[in-house]
Amino acid sequence: MNDTTMTHFELAAMEPTPSDDVGELPLDKRLIGERSRTNLLHWIYRFGWLTSRMAAALGWASAAQGWQMARRTLKAMQEDGLVIKRALPGAGTDAFLLSAKGARLLREMTGAEAASGQSMTLGNAVHRACSNWVLIDAIQQGCEVVTEHEIATDRAAVRVLGGKVSDGLILYEGGDASFLEVENSWKAAKGREAIVQFCAQHLDQEAMTQLAPEHWLRKVHVVSTNTDALRHLAGTFLKAFRAGELTESQLQLVDVTLLPVSPSLVPGERVHGNLWLDVMLPHLQQ
Repeated sequence: MNDTTMTHFELAAMEPTPSDDVGELPLDKRLIGERSRTNLLHWIYRFGWLTSRMAAALGWASAAQGWQMARRTLKAMQEDGLVIKRALPGAGTDAFLLSAKGARLLREMTGAEAASGQSMTLGNAVHRACSNWVLIDAIQQGCEVVTEHEIATDRAAVRVLGGKVSDGLILYEGGDASFLEVENSWKAAKGREAIVQFCAQHLDQEAMTQLAPEHWLRKVHVVSTNTDALRHLAGTFLKAFRAGELTESQLQLVDVTLLPVSPSLVPGERVHGNLWLDVMLPHLQQ
């Protein structure tokens, strides 16, 4: 690695903190500010766009006034021409994207192949926000991730697998990986059946499917913003199980999360569970 290139882990390690460890001299505020900016440019590059609350969760997760610090930093970056602020369609909040100047600075500082997000299509804001929040949670837990934006822009090792494009990947220490499937609206039967067939083809197989360097598909993680979408999908899985298309061991490798997202893309309380143990088995035992 040359002097101007940093890994994801090295950039994440530059996360600003309210104070330094006891016994160490305080870092120069200007240096902390520059590190904060580089850190945010890095995460915007990886996620495509971020809201100020997402930026706070990535850069100031442990700070009491993290959101205010993120907003202040993003405002300064916008004034300096490093980021672009755009209203998200159908959402009561704004997205921050890389400007040409911000992309150029990130390329110079880290070697990332960054480009301006000026012409980026924002798409379904709620769907992307749900994916972003799940991946941000995983980052905060110490996992590496591959974002939906990285997959969509061909920066991932695998884009299409079994006819499906992942909404993100969570990479765990030891080589396991979760394939993220986000549902923010009711999906037609054909779409639900495609998820079931994907699980039947890739879960609990003798030959595991590689998703990233040194990481193989171990689980599918289904995330829904509403109970109706999750209920319909669970019903399709139950039908497939009763028809012998899926095994109990495969169903135990499907995790589910209910993650409501507000109109301003703020996440609500997460409810996590396992498809077999927490959803289907209680129903079958009734």
